[in-house]
Amino acid sequence: MAGKNFWVICIDYQPKIYEGPWGKSIQDKTKGSQFYRGFTSRADAEAALNKLRDLDIEHVPAKVRQNVEEKENNLQNGQVVVFTDGSFKNSTGKQAAGWGYYGKYKKNDEINPLEDHGNVKGKGARQVNGEITAALNAVQAAIDLGLQKVDLYCDFWNLMLWDCGFYESKKEVSQHFVNQMKNLESQIEVHFHWSPGHTGIPYNEKADELAKRGFDEA
Repeated sequence: MAGKNFWVICIDYQPKIYEGPWGKSIQDKTKGSQFYRGFTSRADAEAALNKLRDLDIEHVPAKVRQNVEEKENNLQNGQVVVFTDGSFKNSTGKQAAGWGYYGKYKKNDEINPLEDHGNVKGKGARQVNGEITAALNAVQAAIDLGLQKVDLYCDFWNLMLWDCGFYESKKEVSQHFVNQMKNLESQIEVHFHWSPGHTGIPYNEKADELAKRGFDEA
């Protein structure tokens, strides 16, 4: 934390810049935050804040449901709204993670479901592997269908924070996600949205169900 005097802290789902050295005042703010990061200069902090402003982090389930319904009702040809999720149960001893996605897309003036599920096997496969695979596969599926725009909803903060560069992708699994997603984003327009999980949002619940099915099938 040494040398960091500017902090972008998301409190009550509103990211702002706070100034000061790492100490009790800053620590107290981060304890009640959704996410945060420290910077050595105000310019870097403002650049990070600008990236976050492009993200949708609506946290009220009713509003998320309303927003999704509006997007579905106003789908244009070449667009898709899709929710992604991962699944992992530590108690089973399985070396695998499940993934799933569910949404709707419009092509040739017809609205169709977009869904799939599966699993990632191997030592070290955990929840994050499922989350990453679901997102990458959903975007790839949209590309394969010849679509042009994806509204991608996930209930795992890190995906969109890695993608926009707010979180540094230090580990191999996050570096893989960033590299693969950047490649996909060169082929299709992707807009990230955060969705609170397990709150009765239909698409989110369906993606969760599919991810669990993928894990069970591993």
